[in-house]
Parts: sequence; structure tokens; C-alpha cells
Amino acid sequence: MDLTEWKQAALAEERERVKTALLENNETEVSLLSPETIEEIKEEIAIEMFREEIQFEGTFEIEDLIEDFDEVQEDFEFTPNEYGQRMDLEFEIDTDTFNPTYMTLGKIRDLLFAEDYDIEEADDRKAKVVFKRAGGKISKSKKCGPGMKLKGNRCIPQSGTEKAGERKKGIKLKRAKRAMGAGAKKKAAIKAKITKKRVAGRNRSYAGT
Repeated sequence: MDLTEWKQAALAEERERVKTALLENNETEVSLLSPETIEEIKEEIAIEMFREEIQFEGTFEIEDLIEDFDEVQEDFEFTPNEYGQRMDLEFEIDTDTFNPTYMTLGKIRDLLFAEDYDIEEADDRKAKVVFKRAGGKISKSKKCGPGMKLKGNRCIPQSGTEKAGERKKGIKLKRAKRAMGAGAKKKAAIKAKITKKRVAGRNRSYAGT
């Protein structure tokens, strides 16, 4: 590599070292980075570590992150928990991609700690499944959308090398899933479907029940 490339690589390595030290609550030693860059790293850590549990009434919709958006976005995720809030979860399933059997839906129901499920409407391509009184919580974090990376408190486009690295991760994940046994592969598929950001939850009051 030439001098410019070497300098960029050295600064990137130093940036990661300082970030790791700050994450571990260690005081940073004398660094090649400017005070402004260190403050920028601290802003990134504050955003990446942010997590907040959501309480809501009525209906709460979880949507996909916007691509190529230059501001940090709020990302919501439902986590199953037997002792969590009770809510109905509504899934819209593209049957061209995933065509669940009643046995699979029963396993998802158990994984969500739900009492039962209903298929409200279905056509040739889409099915709407509602898991009743599922147990869990919805938490909020902050992230950059697809194709973007965090720098300070803003999102900037990923470089071609970084995008290629993300694609390689996807390839490795597919290879790992192919190497799984049938049972583990099915469980991973169910988990992947549950964490899709297409969930709407209705939080109801069950006082006295």
C-alpha cells in the first residue's frame, strides 16, 4: 500500500483501539487521534449502548429501517419472555418466501409464550397470523439504516469494501446454516422470521383475569 493508504489503515486501527478502551471503561493513553475524534467516538458509544424498554397503549407498529438515510434511526425489536408484557402479535407472512405449517406455527406460538394463534386472512401470496397474549417486551435501540455506518452522531455511507464485508458475512451465515442439522436449521428459520420488523403488537389490559 502507498503512504496515504497506510496512514488511513493506521488511523482506523487506532480508532478501534481507543473505542475498545472506552467501552471497557479504561482511560485512553496518549493517542494519535485528535480530541475531536475521541469525542466523536464517545458519541458513537452512547448511541450503540442505548437501549430502552417501550410501554404502549393501543397498537404499536414495528417498521423496517430506511435505507441510505443520514440520521440515526430508532430500531424496535420484540423479545419473547415468559414473564414479560402480554400483547397480541400480528405477523404478515409472504407465503412465496415462507409457507408455515400448523406444526411450525405451533412451535412459534410456544417460542413467543403465546396462548393461541389465529390466521385472520390469507390469499395466494400473503397470510396474516395473530399470536394471542404473547409474552415479551419491545425495546428501542438506535442504528443506522442499511448501507450506512455510524460516525459520531451521524450516519455516513459505507465504503465499497465495507459493503463487500457485509455481503461476506451473509455468505458465511448461509454456509453456517447449511452446516446445521435439520432441527437447528428449522429453529434458526423460526427465529429469523420472528425478528423480522413486520410486527404490530396490541397491548391490552387484563386486570382481574
